[in-house]
Amino acid sequence: MTAATDAELEEAVEGPPADEAFSPLRRASDYVAASFFGETDRWFLWSPVLLGLGIALYFSLSFEPPLWAALLALSAAGGGLAVALRRGATGVLAVAIFCVVLGFALACIRAAVVAAPVIQKPWNGVIEGRVVEVERTEKGALAVTLEPLSMDRVAPADMPAKVRLQVRFPDAVIEPGETIRVRGRLMPPPEPVEPGGFDYARQVWFDGLGGVGFAFAAPERVAPPPEDWTTSLARLRQAITARVQSGIGGASGAIAAALITGEQRAIPDWAAEDLRKAGLAHVLSISGLHMVLFGGSLFWLLRAGLALVPAIALRYPIKKWGAAAALVGSTGYLLISGAEVATQRSWIMIALMFVAIIFDRPALSMRNVALAALLVLAWQPESLLGASFQMSFAAVVGLIACYESPLVQRFTAMNEGSDGFLFGSLRFAFNYVAGVLVTTTIAGFATGAYAAFHFDRIALYGMAGNLGALPIVSVLVMPAALATMVLMPFGAEAPALWVMGKGVEGMLWVAHEVAGWRGADRLVASAPMASLALLTLGGLWLSLWRGSWRFAGIAPMALALALWGSPARPDLLIAPDGRLAALRGKDGLLHLTAKRSSYAASQWLRHDGDTREPSDAVGSPYQGCDSAGCIWHEPGRPLVAFSEGPEALGDDCVRADVVISMVPVARQIRATCHARLVVDRFDLWRGGAIAIYYGSDGTMRMETSREARGRRPWVQRQFTAKSRDEGAADQ
Repeated sequence: MTAATDAELEEAVEGPPADEAFSPLRRASDYVAASFFGETDRWFLWSPVLLGLGIALYFSLSFEPPLWAALLALSAAGGGLAVALRRGATGVLAVAIFCVVLGFALACIRAAVVAAPVIQKPWNGVIEGRVVEVERTEKGALAVTLEPLSMDRVAPADMPAKVRLQVRFPDAVIEPGETIRVRGRLMPPPEPVEPGGFDYARQVWFDGLGGVGFAFAAPERVAPPPEDWTTSLARLRQAITARVQSGIGGASGAIAAALITGEQRAIPDWAAEDLRKAGLAHVLSISGLHMVLFGGSLFWLLRAGLALVPAIALRYPIKKWGAAAALVGSTGYLLISGAEVATQRSWIMIALMFVAIIFDRPALSMRNVALAALLVLAWQPESLLGASFQMSFAAVVGLIACYESPLVQRFTAMNEGSDGFLFGSLRFAFNYVAGVLVTTTIAGFATGAYAAFHFDRIALYGMAGNLGALPIVSVLVMPAALATMVLMPFGAEAPALWVMGKGVEGMLWVAHEVAGWRGADRLVASAPMASLALLTLGGLWLSLWRGSWRFAGIAPMALALALWGSPARPDLLIAPDGRLAALRGKDGLLHLTAKRSSYAASQWLRHDGDTREPSDAVGSPYQGCDSAGCIWHEPGRPLVAFSEGPEALGDDCVRADVVISMVPVARQIRATCHARLVVDRFDLWRGGAIAIYYGSDGTMRMETSREARGRRPWVQRQFTAKSRDEGAADQ
């Protein structure tokens, strides 16, 4: 053995130098920096993500930020960007901050632009207004959207921008654009049925809808529709819908009309349910599949037709001509279909693709997806919260990321080549089936988490449903829809409608068969917002980067799945009107207090992952009722009393742990009540739906939907404590 040197002995005693001790951390940071600055061509793809982060920040606030503050912050971020733009990493950080602040400011601007009054309490009277949209429901009623011109006892400044009325009179004939007068009842848009639930009022507030209700009598026509382009377009959509529905008939006609004009109200519930269970609900929403088949078919037909004329094909750029014509046709399809968010995104994507063809650029890329997301978010920032936006972009990003991968590109190159007719046909069939399988699998994985988050459901056999139905949609339904639109102006659409109807019937048959398989529709418990955020972050990290560091996105996705279903569900739920409640027993299931058809009841069970129908969840041996109210008393659980009137409050306050009163409870009674928690009529009016959680130490925690929603413009004004005490005194 050789003797150790002094330096070696010193290192053995004191340890390695500081630089070497931290070398793993330094190597990791160097790797991240090298990866990040090595993919500068992918930085732009993160701009809509940062824009969306700013929009999400706006909607997460419990108060409405002033517009001037958002504009001031945007100015400051813009100034910082101008200063730091050319300073390496500092400039990148400045760009990121600017994108986030820009998203926040765009959301504030959008809220200020669409702000309009909302009905605050039920209203009965005569309303006169201009018809914006008319849709016929499955049961034959008309869903009429009006722009009010006058309302009984309502000042012009307090009238909503739009209201929606159900007109349940079979003989009623209403045309878009005309002015009508009708007596009806309007109510505020429905609020969430539990804290953190779906906020329909927020969704329609950004559409300018300030009231919903129904008509007491058939409307009276006051003035004919004006001759402007919006009215003409609405009447055209209505006429096309009617001709398609009558030309095919039944559920197939309603679905065919939905695939052309986007009007889905006439689709029977059983058909929509079968399509959802078979993983085919996306077919009803006009999105990328429909736009590609419509615009792509038009592009191919025009180019093939021009190629048959050598004098034109050899002298002129027929490919660019076909792209330009297909762009015009796709724009027409966008307008006819109603221009929903998914359709807008799809049109932007295909428009960018056709423009790229015209200018000899790559037609399909992740950059085009990012640009489409930027345009949609800048135009309608609130679309970020919708399932349509999230699922459509998740599917497209996942598909492009997959087809960008080297493995798929090598597979594609291997399958290119010229063979004989037999082998060429077999290869085409194999590639088609493999393409449908891969596309369905990727799109299913990309959108499955969003579907489970928003709808608490997953379609286990979606791959089988899509494999059976998509060829029918691609080969028969959508080409026939294109032929219908071309032939309809000449009154010759009957053959195309027949083909389309048979195709839709085949799709419904596939959906019905797959939906009948055991376990086709699986309910899952609701997930926290953190799970959705982590899944989105991980999925984007995995899809938008190209280097090996993208696999770090698997970690947040795994954490999101671990958190799924982790939040505690309420032990007691009370509907906003107080007439229905659900109590959780020792068996872990919710038990409803009333046997009545209720949207709230179905939503509570769905969020619980409970497959029972509301009628099956009613009642319990621990519940007893009389004329004064009901009592729920399960051993080992808090005693809950439901008081119908003031005469029962005295006894309930003595023996109950929780008192829910349908009448106001004065402050003096509350002070002497022995119950740990008292909820009265005014608490429900002020707070909306209520959720109560039982602690293991005997404590109780109460949440209200309006507390969760915050003081935002789409939330109804709250009652004051003074009004509650005055109401209790009147009782």
